[in-house]
Amino acid sequence: MTAKKHPVAMRFIPDHLPREAFSSSDKISSNNHVEAGPETLHRQSKRCLILRMNGELSLLDLDEGSEHELTDAVELFWVTSGQSEEKTNLVNEVSWLDYGHRGMQVWYPSPGSDPFQLQDFLQLDPELEFDREVYPLGLLPSVGVVVGVSHRMSFSASTEFPCSEPVPQAQTILHCLLRHLLQRDKTNEALGLARLSANKPHFSHCLEWLLFTVFDADISSQNTNKNNYSGPVKSSASSLLEQTCHLIRHFPEYLDVVVSVARKTDGRHWADLFAAAGRSTDLFEECFQRRWYRTAACYILVIAKLEGPAVSQYSALRLLQATLDESMYDLAGELVRFLLRSGRDYELTTAETEKMPQRFLDSFLFRPASQKQAVDLKCASNKELSAHIASVKSILENHASYLMSGKELSKLVAFVKGTQFDLVEYLQRERNGSARLESFASGLQIIGQKLGMEMLQSRLDAEFLLAHMCTVGFKEWIVVLATLLRRAEVLLDLFRDDMRLWKAYSSTLRSQPDFKEYKDLLKSLEERLSSVSNEVQG
Repeated sequence: MTAKKHPVAMRFIPDHLPREAFSSSDKISSNNHVEAGPETLHRQSKRCLILRMNGELSLLDLDEGSEHELTDAVELFWVTSGQSEEKTNLVNEVSWLDYGHRGMQVWYPSPGSDPFQLQDFLQLDPELEFDREVYPLGLLPSVGVVVGVSHRMSFSASTEFPCSEPVPQAQTILHCLLRHLLQRDKTNEALGLARLSANKPHFSHCLEWLLFTVFDADISSQNTNKNNYSGPVKSSASSLLEQTCHLIRHFPEYLDVVVSVARKTDGRHWADLFAAAGRSTDLFEECFQRRWYRTAACYILVIAKLEGPAVSQYSALRLLQATLDESMYDLAGELVRFLLRSGRDYELTTAETEKMPQRFLDSFLFRPASQKQAVDLKCASNKELSAHIASVKSILENHASYLMSGKELSKLVAFVKGTQFDLVEYLQRERNGSARLESFASGLQIIGQKLGMEMLQSRLDAEFLLAHMCTVGFKEWIVVLATLLRRAEVLLDLFRDDMRLWKAYSSTLRSQPDFKEYKDLLKSLEERLSSVSNEVQG
């Protein structure tokens, strides 16, 4: 008989009793282990975990006096069952965890009458495996997080050699606990645990990781068994996927979680995911009604894959208009690029066209441009554009007109930069339309108030617009913007060739009390124009 190595750590394991069963003499130590009084230990602790010097972890039955080896090569372990007084303990469903060369191992109670039945007691959960460079130090039951430390190289000015800097790390185990409960059909317990965790850090990430791991297992199961089934069979894995989706749907993160998982997986399997999670168009509509436009945009590609390009383009056009109304120009730009790309690639067969009402087609089914024609809003006329591209252009031009009419110039600049809208072409066409200034005086006053020239970004926006107005040769706007920016050289170039414009300009600035701030600019222009005039006469 081989002699046992000396123990290096030992923890008593209390039976699963209500929290009130603990004696008043029991205390909770700083490392979350119960320091139980003699009466409590006698009544509750029937088993003990022992870690020996050789890394052997064994379970000692105090009633029978027998010891069962559980695993080896263990460095650390944490007893979690009944070890926390906190009401929000998230690891009550776990008996203990250990760490060794296999990584993190989680030990769940047996579902039978004996929670310590060794046949199905150990579960090595691969999702709990840390990065090999992270060393676990402890467990936070109230948060459901294992805390560890890693190191990174850093450099200091005081030495030429690199230093090793310790960096704290944390890994949640919530998704593992939820999956464990769902696998055992403990849906209510899983929902209760998730609700306890709803305000904890990284809760959304935990839900996403839960759904991803369950869905990934579902895909793996299908690949393994695809040759063994002659028809569709509802497997336990798919049932678990439906339970997982049902659980997550109780939380507002559901819409984000589902589409995030979809983007991380192969599009060939999206049909299985959304069969359990809900139809992609319904989820998009829910996001749209809640005004969660960024999340809704993520569903566009899914809709294109599952419902077809026509439905995805219609959804994208609706979303484009909504994002423009909310001034979400970066997102609007992404939608424009998607619509142009899908319009270029979109092809409809004659049979499909004849089956649908013309009014339905006119609303959101569009014929593509010829293959040789580059889809470019900057150079193509409306006649050359397909109906699809014309719809995109019309939406953008209407929004530009709305911004220009209201003199919302900072938003106009953001709109042009975000969507790559061709402002030069628009200004050339709308010179006498929405871009027209009624008068110099009112234009200078309104535009100055709208831009707020005391801010650096406002000045940059004005410079951006001035460059485009100079390209078009839009004198009214050039005079207003150059005045706001105090760009005397730009004004001098205009007035040198048009003295009538200079006289009207100087007369307006002198006659309006609100324009006293431009007195120095006016004086400088008078002196420079007078000098130019003398040089010409000489």
